[in-house]
Formats: sequence, C-alpha cells, structure tokens
Amino acid sequence: MAKEGNVAVRLGLFVLAGTLALVVGMYLLGSKRGLFSSTITVSADFRQVGGLRPGNNVRYAGINVGTVDRLTIINDSTVRVEMALREDQAGHIHANAIVSIGSDGLMGNKLVNIEPGDGTSGAVSDGGTLATSVPLDTDAMLETLDRTNENLAAITTDLRQLAERLNRPGSVLDLFSDTVLAIQLRGSLVELNTAASAARGATEQANALIADVRAGKGALGTLVGDPVAEQQVKGLLKQLQQLSDSLSGAAGEVERFSTGLNDPKGLAHTLTQDTAVAGDVRRSLANLEKGSETLNENLKALQRNWLFRRYFKEKEKADDKEKRIKRDGRSRP
Repeated sequence: MAKEGNVAVRLGLFVLAGTLALVVGMYLLGSKRGLFSSTITVSADFRQVGGLRPGNNVRYAGINVGTVDRLTIINDSTVRVEMALREDQAGHIHANAIVSIGSDGLMGNKLVNIEPGDGTSGAVSDGGTLATSVPLDTDAMLETLDRTNENLAAITTDLRQLAERLNRPGSVLDLFSDTVLAIQLRGSLVELNTAASAARGATEQANALIADVRAGKGALGTLVGDPVAEQQVKGLLKQLQQLSDSLSGAAGEVERFSTGLNDPKGLAHTLTQDTAVAGDVRRSLANLEKGSETLNENLKALQRNWLFRRYFKEKEKADDKEKRIKRDGRSRP
C-alpha cells in the first residue's frame, strides 16, 4: 500500500509540474502575441496582400508591435487588413505612417511593416486607418531573377564561344600579336596624320581665300566686290556673246557657200569643179592680159605720134600741177 501511495504522489507531482510548464509556455506565447496586454485596432487597405494571414507579425522600425487580427475582402480591388497593436507601443506610431506588406527574410513568413511618414501628426488612435504603399511582390522578383539568370547564362555561353574563337589560330589576336602588322599600322597612322595636317592646311588656305574674297582683295575679290569690275565683266561677256553670234553667222555663210560649191547647178561649182570651164576661164584671162599689153603698147605709140603728142604733154603738165598743189597743201601748217 505504501508503494502505491508513493507512485500516486509522484504522478501527482509530475502532472502538477507539467501543468505549470504548460501555463508558463502559454503565458510566454500569449505575451509574445499580445494576448495579455492592452491593444488597439488599426486597419489598412491593400489591392493584394500576397499570402498574408491572421496572426502574422506587425513591425514598426524592425520591432514587433502587434499582430494581424483579421483580413476582409471589401470589393474586387480592396482587401482590408485589421491589426492589433500593443497600446504601450502604438503611442510611437503617428497617423501619417505608411503600411506595406513584406516578408521575414527572402523566403520567410509574410508580415506587415509600418514606416514613419513625412511631416508631423498625432499618434494613431483605436479604429484609425493608415495609408499604404504597393507591397513588394516576391514572386515577381523571383520571375525577374529567373529571367536574369537565363540571360546571364546565355551571355556566359556567348562569351565562352567568343573566347574559343579568339584562341583559335588565325584569329584577331594573332593579328594583334603580329609585329609586322603593328609596324604597318603605325606607318598608316603616321600617313593619316600627315594627310590630316595637309587637309587642315588646305582648309585654312581656303578660309583665307574666302576671307580675301569677302574683303574684296585679289583679282577674284575685285571681280566679286567691285561693281565697276562687275560691269566690265558683264560688258566683256556681252561682247563675247556678240562675237559668238557673228561667228555663228559667218559659219552659216561659210556653210551656205560650201553648199553652193557642192551644188552642181551653181556657178561656183561649175568654176571650181568643171575642168573645161576652168580652162576657158584661164584662156580668157590670158587673152585679157595679152589685150591689155597690146593696149599699153598702142597707147605708148600714140604718145610718140605727133598728132597726140601735144595732148599727152598738156595732160602731163596738168597732172604735175595737181600733184604740186596737193604737196604744197600738206606742207602748210
């Protein structure tokens, strides 16, 4: 009987110890969740809460100040989050604070973050509503990171292929390591520099020439800036045009004369192309020349004849007198 009583006492002590441990654990858990402290209720409206649940923590400046009490769907675009904040810490939260939804670490549970707002305002009150900001979508971040990883993998593959191509014989790197090519490139650069200097000098000379022309210096500047020279040039061009017209007319006349020479019915063609007519003309000219010589001889014979000698002497005196009058007239001042 004594042994059975001892067992019962021990069992009672064990149950009592277990009960005390359960009470202490519930107290500690309740104190963490704020079950045994005074709270106030504050709400905030979101478009989406990203998996937030009742009981998740509410943090202000990185410190747990309450828990999520209830989630209510107001309409198709609004979800209301009601938070239970401990009253002793809610006094530090102002009414212009900003509420957002985050996570405890990268992959941790969802929670509500409260950040101080701009400006000054009073402390938040029971039943108040806080402004919200767009929560950070972890899924969208992971999708973006996934696309970024794919892009990095593709870029890495391309870089590896490019490195393999550059390491092959006959690649661009072999050209860079060729000393002869480097010397040729250096010479080409020197020639390019010389050509650039020459082009720069030509440009400066052209600019100086343009400046002289604008200032009226030099022959070109005189032609451009002097109105008198301009008129003279215009007159010269006009004369050249008239000369060109005269030459065109003369060319037309020559063309018509050439056409007349080539016309079998024309006199010029007959005189130049018909050998018989040409012979007749030559004989006629020869006869005329002989007749002229005979006429001169006859005139000389008449001058020696005594019948006409007086006439020719008087005519000779008259000619000498006329010559003397003309000579005296030219000699007078």
